[in-house]
This record gives sequence, C-alpha cells and structure tokens, in this order.
Amino acid sequence: MGEPELRRRAAQLRRGRVEADEQGDAWAVALHTVALEDVERLGRERGIDLSGEADPSAGVHG
Repeated sequence: MGEPELRRRAAQLRRGRVEADEQGDAWAVALHTVALEDVERLGRERGIDLSGEADPSAGVHG
C-alpha cells in the first residue's frame, strides 16, 4: 500500500468512526479505531506520518 492509498484509507476510517459515533454504535467506533491504528502503524513503518492529518473524529466521545 503506497502513501496515497494509506492516506485515503486513514481518511475513510476517520469518517467511518465519526459516522459510527453519530449513530451511537460504540462497537463500530472501536473497529474503526483499531483499523485506523493499524493503517497509521503501516504508515510509520514506511516513514509516512498519518497521525497529524485533519481528524474529524477529534470530538468522538470514545
């Protein structure tokens, strides 16, 4: 997975996490969070920092 794909996937997961939170689906929030952490880890392994991206889920109540 290259940088554009990692960035796209991270953005999709952040949006999905926000949508799940808005629907009150704590399980889906957790799944999106775990997947996002995995994508961010892959990015770090490739020298790509995805953690500083605009995060629409900053207001998620975990």
